Parts: sequence; structure tokens; C-alpha cells
Amino acid sequence: MNPEDAVPAELLPHDPRLADAPRQQFLTERYLLPALPALQALLLHVRSVLDPVLATRLPVQPPLRYPQGQCLAITITAHKLLGDLRPQALRGPAAAGLDALRTFIGAGGEVRHVWGVMHGATLRNALLVGTLLADVAGDSIDPHAAKVRMLPLHRSGLVPVRDHHHFALIAARGSQVRVLPNHVLPALAPYAPLLLLVPGGAIRLEAAAPYMQALAHASGFASPALVLDNPPIDAELFGVMAGVLAAAGFAVAADPAQGRAEALALCRSYRDQRRRPADTHHQQASAELVRANHQLRGLHVSATPLADAAWSG
Repeated sequence: MNPEDAVPAELLPHDPRLADAPRQQFLTERYLLPALPALQALLLHVRSVLDPVLATRLPVQPPLRYPQGQCLAITITAHKLLGDLRPQALRGPAAAGLDALRTFIGAGGEVRHVWGVMHGATLRNALLVGTLLADVAGDSIDPHAAKVRMLPLHRSGLVPVRDHHHFALIAARGSQVRVLPNHVLPALAPYAPLLLLVPGGAIRLEAAAPYMQALAHASGFASPALVLDNPPIDAELFGVMAGVLAAAGFAVAADPAQGRAEALALCRSYRDQRRRPADTHHQQASAELVRANHQLRGLHVSATPLADAAWSG
């Protein structure tokens, strides 16, 4: 199978693909490309407005400093600000950029928050404006990089996450985390099939991103099953996590092998039941995922035995 074939035909939440590429390209060429410098000025203005606010509100772990690690928050806030800006409050190129953007949207152009894999190395949030990718948080990884960068989507290096195995590869590669299958909480495994163990940081269950949740459903839970169908995790690590979660009232597996078997059986059951996103069961699982990760915050990799990651290359 071609890896790209694993991506569902329909767009998922924050999908970095184009639903109607010919129309968006036409509108981009007509309204946006002639105004690129003005659009750049507009986005830099947006950053100048949101940065002082977010810098005081967002927690950043030393030695990092804002805006490092805040790609998601900056992208979401920039997207909202673009819709809230008043033309009379702007001057010069920024005002011209807003005028071009509103004309583009009025003609049917789309502006969306998207998320995907950048250059095969990192998970990245950005804005898709027509067929242009606007990275409005370029300095969230490298503080010396440009705050705003716009370029055609096809040249940006941003592609969809194919499946949970692809997600695991990128998470392990880009963030230097250890990634393992969730054989501890089988009831949550179809929605959160991965354990991310961050060096010096907390253990957490993944992947709660809206795109990944929708991908689990769209694949008939075959995508989470891909990563759950790996050898059982280390028994000592399992014991540490299971003890914390059981004390909080979670139904943990009896052992890693049982957790693996139960998780895979649930994926098959949810496939057969044709579970749908945002149904009552999904909402309950999402709430339990948040609660489980809250309990796991007290565990740290430095004090926890590690098994080797199950995926490579």
C-alpha cells in the first residue's frame, strides 16, 4: 500500500489538504499573491497584538522562553484575531492586507487552522490561506527564526499524518520522547493508543489531537490498532503506571499482555459497532483521557524504567 493511501479521502479536523484546490488556487492568484507583502505585514501586526498577552498567560518550562513551544496557542489566537480585526484600527500595509484577505474570503476563499508533519520531522500548526501556508509561529521552535512565513502549500513540506504509526515515528523523532503502546488502560486505547515518555517530564497518553481522534474513527480503529499490535510493554513500567492509575479509580489491565489483547479486541469491537466521533462514548473517553493524564503528571521518566520504543525509521 502506498503510505498516502492511508489518509482518509474526506478532510479531517485541521487536515492540511485542500478540498477544492483548483478554486482555491484561482482565488489565491487573483486576490492574495498580488498582496503578499501586505498580508505579511498584517500577520506581523497580529503577532504584535497577541505576543504581549500570550507571553504573560502561557506557562513555559525553563530554560525555554515564550514563544518557544507555543505553536498551537499562537496559531489559534492568530486565527481568531484575523476574524476580529477592525479595518479602521489598521493603517498602511496591514490595512491593505486585511482588505485583500476579506475580499478573498468574500469570494469564497478559505482560511483554516491546519496541523500536520513538517518536513518529515515535527508536528506543526499553521494557517492555510487559500493555497498558501502561513506559519504564524516560526519562532516557536527557533527563537531566531522569522515570526511569520508564507509560501505555497505544495512547497511548505507540510503533509497529513497518515496513521498512528506515522504519528509515533514523528513524536519520537521530533521531540526525543520514548513512544510505547498503551497496554495499561485498554478502555482508552482505541482513542489514546500511545504512551509518550518525555525525558525529564511527565508520562502522558496520546493522541488527543482532533485530527488523530477523527483518524481513529475514519480508519475503523485500524490506525490505533497498528500501534497497539506491538509486543507488550515492560512489566516494571506497566506496574508503576498501573499502580498510580488504579489508585485513582481507573480499570487497568491485569498485566501488559492482557492489556494488549483487550485493547486490540476493543478496536475490533468499535469497528464493528461503527463508532462515530463525538458520540456519548467518545465524549466520556475524552474526559477520562484528560483525567488519566492529570494523574500521570506526577510520574517522571527519570524515575521510571523504560522499554525500547517499538518503532523506528
